[in-house]
Amino acid sequence: MSAYDRLAGAMRANQAAADIFDEALSQFLGINRTDGRCVDIIDRFGRITAGQLATESGLTTGAVTVVIDRLENAGYVQRSRDGDDRRKVWIETTDATKAIVERIFGHYETLGPQMLANFEPDQVAAIVRFLEAGALVQRHMADILKQHIDPRGNDLKHRLIQARAFERAALSSADELVEAVEGLPGLSGE
Repeated sequence: MSAYDRLAGAMRANQAAADIFDEALSQFLGINRTDGRCVDIIDRFGRITAGQLATESGLTTGAVTVVIDRLENAGYVQRSRDGDDRRKVWIETTDATKAIVERIFGHYETLGPQMLANFEPDQVAAIVRFLEAGALVQRHMADILKQHIDPRGNDLKHRLIQARAFERAALSSADELVEAVEGLPGLSGE
């Protein structure tokens, strides 16, 4: 097995494990996966506007409004007006949500450093750069894939045609994507 095949297999296994955990967490919280992803985004940013949440989640602003309403009704997030610009509304997680997040993810503060102790600092830096590049590639590919969703074609034959069109678009943007990845801090010798 080549190094790339081993890496690709490990990435897929890690992604599947993360997906299983995210599903379990959503069930634990009593919310759907999209709402769970939005809670994570809000928690990562600390506070965020609905427009920013739409951009980060890939949802429409209308869909984000519905998500925020559901999460606010469930007690996971709260809205607050900006002190300087009353037109701006911030969304942030509630204290109860922060306590739940701390109890569920707090053990990583111990486990994470223990896991990283097995790696040299330059190896950790390479892992971080790889994950940042991977996130950039995934978002780019998701954007292209969304452009090739045709609600009229629900059969497998039509999906194969759409997949070929996606492949052509992805290949035609490969140079642009490589440049974007190379432009990430730490990848271009910075």
